[in-house]
Amino acid sequence: MIAHVAAADEHRGRVVLHLTSAHPNRMALAAAMRVAKAFDSEVESLFIEDQNLYACADFPFAVEISLSGRSRRSLSTDQIQQEFRHAAAAIGRELDHLARAADVPLRRTIVRDDPFTALVRACAERGPWNLIALGETIGPTAADDIRALFDTVQDTTGVILAGPRARRTTGPLIVVLEDLAHLEAMVRAANRLAPDDGQTPIALLLVTDTEDKAAWMEGQVRLVLGAQATPTLTRIVVAPGAEIALAEVLRRMRGGLVIAAFGGRLAPSSGSIGYLTSSLECPLLLMR
Repeated sequence: MIAHVAAADEHRGRVVLHLTSAHPNRMALAAAMRVAKAFDSEVESLFIEDQNLYACADFPFAVEISLSGRSRRSLSTDQIQQEFRHAAAAIGRELDHLARAADVPLRRTIVRDDPFTALVRACAERGPWNLIALGETIGPTAADDIRALFDTVQDTTGVILAGPRARRTTGPLIVVLEDLAHLEAMVRAANRLAPDDGQTPIALLLVTDTEDKAAWMEGQVRLVLGAQATPTLTRIVVAPGAEIALAEVLRRMRGGLVIAAFGGRLAPSSGSIGYLTSSLECPLLLMR
């Protein structure tokens, strides 16, 4: 695991903010700015005009039906382009304000492409130390997209996302540790992301499937960290298939940001993460 985002003067990556509409998740935007600020990086907002929608509009039978089902209208490429550009302009103004407030360099880009292809190209352009922030709210069925993103976009070290209940970015910075090999990288990232004001504690949540393993891991963590400022340590034993309990523990900890490794119990590389994205009240940073 390499929990890193390139600094602006390295020219080897940045926070790539993936957007497709004028209705972003504000907590995801705040987390993207927070990461860029912490790593002296920059944000590139990548507003993607989904090429698939333009392809649909080319069919003469294509229509847009309202959510109520009471109205419909024909689709045209000109109409889709106009709506995309209006959306990009609206979110662009908000991003300009957020970037100025965070003192983070911001670059705004609009592309017409397949979403995954656009992300691959954007990250390869400046890689390899990019971090992708998903600007829209993640739904319960987004697990496949997140897995595909990690599989397809090689030039990224992690993904920021926020679910429908995300409502805060203040509170403890929670590091979910399931593999001791990830300890130093994750704690190093947490120390970068915790503000210097001393008001944001770091909480290390040790996750194992037996109490004996939990006790052993805690001893190893204390040994590795040594004289460093030791985060608050909490142990939790999660039986296979009981990952919902882990998500509930995280919710009750009322964190401002959760850092976890993709592929573990919390965010498995196969199966659902709907229980997690639907319960977390803060953004989640998944590291490769």
